[in-house]
Amino acid sequence: MGIKRYFLVSLIYMLAIGLYVYSFNGESYTLEFFGLSMTLPVAFWIVFPVLFLCIASVGHLVFYNFKDFLYKRAWKKDSEVFHEEAKNRILGENLNASYKTDGFKFAGKMLQAMKFDPSIPSSFIEEDIAAASAVAISIANGNYEDLKKYKLSKENPLVIQNSMNRLKVEPKYAFEVLKNCKELEGDLCKKAYETLLGFASFNEIKRYNFPIEKEAFACMMERYLNSDDSFEMDIKSIEEILEQLNADRMDYVELARKIKVKFSPDSLIALFEKLYNSKGSVAADAYLYVLYDLQMIDKIREILLNSDPEEFVKFRTLLFLRDNGKSINIDTFLNI
Repeated sequence: MGIKRYFLVSLIYMLAIGLYVYSFNGESYTLEFFGLSMTLPVAFWIVFPVLFLCIASVGHLVFYNFKDFLYKRAWKKDSEVFHEEAKNRILGENLNASYKTDGFKFAGKMLQAMKFDPSIPSSFIEEDIAAASAVAISIANGNYEDLKKYKLSKENPLVIQNSMNRLKVEPKYAFEVLKNCKELEGDLCKKAYETLLGFASFNEIKRYNFPIEKEAFACMMERYLNSDDSFEMDIKSIEEILEQLNADRMDYVELARKIKVKFSPDSLIALFEKLYNSKGSVAADAYLYVLYDLQMIDKIREILLNSDPEEFVKFRTLLFLRDNGKSINIDTFLNI
């Protein structure tokens, strides 16, 4: 029963009691209290306790109705917050919302411990959550999606994955990513640099001044040696990069094997002779390889003669077999 109806029925009830009492007793009664006196009909004094109970009951109903109103409003607000947080959880955001009702406090803690799995089929009735789910699944499948309307943090794993997906379909996006990369730390910066190596010019790559490691140099050399690629490097730059690399003997030999088709004999000899003089034994095999490939046997003998007998055993063996009429493929013999 509503408060208005309850109050109206109570008034009718009190009026009925008052009229009933007044019908057989119309006299008055004087009540004295702390020196004050009040004279009212007996019927009023009979109805007064009922009036007091009615007012107290209405106050009780108002209080608990207001309390229930506040709870329902808090529940509705928590429901909206939970709805938004569920969408954020699907999109990989960190959750930090607070709730007022006990039920949603527990649900919020459970939501924080959960993780959306795009590989598990799911269906949502709510349009916005269904849309967020579709976006998360699409990104997990390697597609690029526009996430601007979701206002996600830059550290969000979904945002990072989406940027990496964008690099696949829009390689030049690497320039924008690398503007914010002071060092090659983090998967996105590494992926952007890896993408850059696949299409940018040597001068564009050098502009970022990142340390060039073996994998990056191998990628550049692959492009440099590809006749269909316009990628160009000068000898001086190659020398500088080789100086920076912590390459071993076989790295230099492998480089010599690949690069020989691009360089003239004189340039090839000059490059590896310089490396041999600066790097010493670590580049010696590559230098000897170049000399052998160009059939500069006398130069090889001179180097072997001025080195310890324990050094360059493979090349000593190679010359011995050659001197004895054995035709040996140097690439096979050196296992390159």
